[in-house]
Amino acid sequence: MTSNQQLSVQVEKKSNVLRQLTIRVPASVVKVHLDRGLMEVQKTAKLKGFRPGHVPLPVIRQFYGDDVRHQVFHNLIDESFQEAIREQKLRAVGRPSIETPNHKTGAGEHDHTIEEGKDLTFVATVEVLPEIEVKGYTGIAITRESAKITDEDISKVVDNLRGSQAQLTPITNEKHKVRKGDTVDIKFQGGVHQDGKVVEREGMSGNRLLEVGSDTLIPGFEDELVGMKKGESKTFDIDFPKDFFEKELAGAPAQFTVDVLEIKEKNLPELNDEFAKGMGYEDLADFQSKVREHLTRERSQEVERKLRSDLLAALIEKNPFELPAALIQAQARALAQDVAQNLKRQGADDATVQEILSGEMPNISKKAESQVRASLLVEAVANKEKIELKPQDFDAEITKMATDMKMEITKLQDFYTKNPARRDDLEYRMREERSIAWLLEKAKIKDSK
Repeated sequence: MTSNQQLSVQVEKKSNVLRQLTIRVPASVVKVHLDRGLMEVQKTAKLKGFRPGHVPLPVIRQFYGDDVRHQVFHNLIDESFQEAIREQKLRAVGRPSIETPNHKTGAGEHDHTIEEGKDLTFVATVEVLPEIEVKGYTGIAITRESAKITDEDISKVVDNLRGSQAQLTPITNEKHKVRKGDTVDIKFQGGVHQDGKVVEREGMSGNRLLEVGSDTLIPGFEDELVGMKKGESKTFDIDFPKDFFEKELAGAPAQFTVDVLEIKEKNLPELNDEFAKGMGYEDLADFQSKVREHLTRERSQEVERKLRSDLLAALIEKNPFELPAALIQAQARALAQDVAQNLKRQGADDATVQEILSGEMPNISKKAESQVRASLLVEAVANKEKIELKPQDFDAEITKMATDMKMEITKLQDFYTKNPARRDDLEYRMREERSIAWLLEKAKIKDSK
């Protein structure tokens, strides 16, 4: 837009994360942009008495001057702000707050404008990444939990798999009473106590197949079913938990009437070679061996995630610093979007998603702040310790990704060549992972017994 000699920028440090820039665009530059804007309009302007594209500039100025001045005003602010932060080497976060007291017109649609022959002066206040002097990042004391898998762990997985293959058989004994572990087919109708009446609510009535003791429904509901027989009906009062995801029902006193239509029991398949083969394994020994391998791999990954999380938490505790609100808000929005997508994949409607997100936002914001702090601190460590990537590191990562994704390397290379922003993001994450690995190498890790 302009040369550095033409643009005047004064920077005031309001805090570690806030800068106020007073920016002046000289009248000569304003004139160039106004003339250019008028000539652009001239190319397509259609006015009675003139051929399209041949309307004289003075006439263009008369009919379109206000619109052009208004557009140039906004374009110059955007362009000069971007140039100013590049010139001052500021790492701006989010959109700036712009003040232009000298350019208000008080006229509705064109409430701000510029005048020929006058400078454009405005004040931009913007959050920036903090200047972090990271410390205490070597020798961090953390404990690695045990990744040992027990026979009991394996038995739980095997029992769950057997349960998934179980057959539900109706219990014919009319005297049988519901007990935990039984599966019941129930019809229920419920409502909320309100002004001495039970007011029915949507979603509190219907039919359900339920394993008693699975804690699928609100606390206490399944306990009320214990002892009932097939064909019996029961009415009971119960309170929704205070932390229930639907705020309107949280802590609300409710009443349900339940009819037991059928009681069924699970018949588990016998644990033998035939069962293992049905699950896709060679025999029972192979099945149990593969379960152990899977659990060991999962537990090891879980232990490493916990170790990494504890390391970053300790790093954050040792390095308090001011954080731009815009960064936390952006990360919180990204996390909330992930939560919403997961809920929708599970079948939740938009109203339910919004209700859950509303209750979870404090936790989401807290998690977002921790993630942003950790990321900035790890970057500060990488800069201080000069942890960098080499070209061959990126090539190796592309090869690994292509192998994992079962796609041609050239296609993945082309993707990142054509999308430099995506390549920058991948390189940033690779550098971050390398830096965390370096921190773990320097940490004092104690293995728990």
